[in-house]
Amino acid sequence: MTQAELADLVPANIRTLAPYLPGKPVAEVERELGISGAIKLASNENPMGPSPRAIAAAAAALPAAHDYPDAGTFSLRRALAAKLKIQPEELCIGAGSNELISLIVTAFCRPGKDEVLTHRAAFLSYRLAAAASGVDFVEAEITEDLACDPDALIAGITPRTKIVFLANPNNPTGAHVGTAAFERILAAMPDHAILVVDEAYHEYAAGTGTYPSSADYRSESRPLILTLRTFSKAHGLAGLRVGYAIGDPAVVDILNRVRRPFNASIVAQAAAEAALSDDDHLARSISVTREVLAEVAALSRKLSLTPYPTLANFVCIGIGRPAAEVYEPLLREGVIVRPLGGWGLPDCIRVSACRPEHLGKVAAAFHKVFG
Repeated sequence: MTQAELADLVPANIRTLAPYLPGKPVAEVERELGISGAIKLASNENPMGPSPRAIAAAAAALPAAHDYPDAGTFSLRRALAAKLKIQPEELCIGAGSNELISLIVTAFCRPGKDEVLTHRAAFLSYRLAAAASGVDFVEAEITEDLACDPDALIAGITPRTKIVFLANPNNPTGAHVGTAAFERILAAMPDHAILVVDEAYHEYAAGTGTYPSSADYRSESRPLILTLRTFSKAHGLAGLRVGYAIGDPAVVDILNRVRRPFNASIVAQAAAEAALSDDDHLARSISVTREVLAEVAALSRKLSLTPYPTLANFVCIGIGRPAAEVYEPLLREGVIVRPLGGWGLPDCIRVSACRPEHLGKVAAAFHKVFG
């Protein structure tokens, strides 16, 4: 059956939805190019991998794979609540924070009536979730250094705004909204809208500069704040898909009504809970990432490129020409990066942190392509 033959059966918002385009797996790149030892720096993964405790817990859970997972994620929520010093009722577990983004739009937005607001060059899942639900999507302008412009975001709020998505730090630019700007945005939020702060890179940013933790701002008088976090990044569990939302119990209850049962596997729940207990591995992952990204930024400046400030586990680099021109040459050198044309940044690439021992290969590829 062709797309044209399906046209009458598919809603217009789904028919026109541009799917997410994933990068190629390393094995496929190596096969196509006839190379080996390629380094994937395109997906913001933790190069240090998961905690050994998480790996052991996942392996121990596998013999019970014939059982359905705990649909209420009780044990994981209790462990998270204890770590965060909140109540389990303030947590909703998702298959990564990506699922939670979709759940939020589904739960709170009315197609044709409400709007989702974010800023330009923000995480693509906000647009995809709005489009899939038939909800209008609005983007505010950003600053010259690719950061959220709080004045522009505030100006974009209208009576139709139901959700404001703010990634802090932002993917793919790495920029963050500082405390003063965040408090201005929060003060401007109307009573009919929910501020969703996507803190996928929270662990890398926490305790640095003026970075605010949005979960600290929720109160009985200000319940419409949802904080999203994930085990995919600093905890190194991207392949198992576990994220969570922190929010007022009444708001979390609505999310749980649309959340699919058994959305977090038995292996994922076990690994995530174990990862919470390994503070040493988390600290090492964060330390290595910061050191590696400082080296990549210094290398970029040496080659007259423009690395933008970042509090995430990647750096956005302005290269002064179309990223499409350098993607393939870097690929042939065994270095896989992410061109950012799909985010409206055609002359930028995103480079995730690598293991320290891979920095030499990255430097050689950069010198060959940009030198």
